Amino acid sequence: MKKLRLFLIVFAAISVVALGMSTVAVAKDKPIKIGFMGNLSSPSTLSAQAAAKLAVSEMNEAGGILGRPVELILEDTKGEIPKAIEVYKKLVMYNKVDVVVVAEKVEMGVAGMEIGAELFREYPHIMFSTIGSGDSIWHHVRDNYKKYRFGFQTYYYISTNYLKIMGKEVLPDFFKNTIGTNKVAIIYEDMEWTKPLRKGLKGVSDGLRAEYEKKGLEVVYEATLSLDQKVFSTVFEEVAASGAGVMDCVVGYIDQGSFIKQWAQSSASDIPWFIWGGLAGMPVAWKMTEGKISGGSVGSSFVKVPITERTIPFMTDMVEKYKTGPIFGSHTTYDTLNGYKKAVEQAGGAKDVEKVIKALEQVREVAVLGTIGWNPKYHYNLPYPEYITPIVQWQNGEMVVIIPADIATGEFKSPAELRK
Repeated sequence: MKKLRLFLIVFAAISVVALGMSTVAVAKDKPIKIGFMGNLSSPSTLSAQAAAKLAVSEMNEAGGILGRPVELILEDTKGEIPKAIEVYKKLVMYNKVDVVVVAEKVEMGVAGMEIGAELFREYPHIMFSTIGSGDSIWHHVRDNYKKYRFGFQTYYYISTNYLKIMGKEVLPDFFKNTIGTNKVAIIYEDMEWTKPLRKGLKGVSDGLRAEYEKKGLEVVYEATLSLDQKVFSTVFEEVAASGAGVMDCVVGYIDQGSFIKQWAQSSASDIPWFIWGGLAGMPVAWKMTEGKISGGSVGSSFVKVPITERTIPFMTDMVEKYKTGPIFGSHTTYDTLNGYKKAVEQAGGAKDVEKVIKALEQVREVAVLGTIGWNPKYHYNLPYPEYITPIVQWQNGEMVVIIPADIATGEFKSPAELRK
């Protein structure tokens, strides 16, 4: 009887150890799940999706994250907020993802944050917004860190940093010292992301006009365009009459093809412009505008210049492996997932989300466009000069980098000179 009891005790002990080892092995092999959601009829979301696939593929080829494989789950929101909420719930509650990547406009990210906050206690996870540039997401973190601490925003610039960096530093210098004028016409589009630029942010910054005037620029014209607007000839005639030396076009979503073609045929055609983003910064813009874009400047991440050692390999792989150009939102998605990997490694795993959040707040990782990382207090992406969007000018069918100087591939030329 004693021998039987001893045998049972030893057997039980061995079973417990074996079970424990088995559990560890299963946990190690269990994938880290990344949910990707966006409007899959949108070129920017499709490009971001390819970037997510590239990042996950590279991670798995290198052995995953801390030995765990990474699984990417893709969902289409069709660009609709009710659908986005439904998809977010599915990813978190059914798929039990560790991360949700929202790869479309900021309104979708805000909707995700709200439902994510409701689910977080039972389903702890991280949310990244990789395309939206409006301030709403980081304002949620600022105003209620405890509730929204799981949310992070990764875009080239949030609207506030457009004001603080582009408005106060980069563009005044570009207009005065590169283009050679202090007379500016400002043209906005009527969208959420331009509101802080038009009206300022209480306690943070005045509007763009006031910031320019502080820098010695004279704003001689201001107008706001509807997204539905297709005829811009009146605006250009008014700009020409104002005596402006440059047009600062705070637009990204208007019909830029029509806007640029009408500028080239107007009496303002010799007045150079800077567009903040959108079609003008994409390689297809030359063909789509029939070369009328010549002389225009834009912030663009589509130029193959070695910002870091990751830049050119990323752009090459996007085209060769996924047959898509790296549109805005793709760089940030790719860099976000690599930043997340770094944070999980520093946290010792993905399970303790609170540790991952704290690690994300400290991450500084070499990225495609500079250094990826997030503000520890507000969770927005580190701005310029840590994360860089070059200013380029269209010359002879190509985007020539003008700023920053250390990666410049040419010098600014006036539209009139380029038409000769």
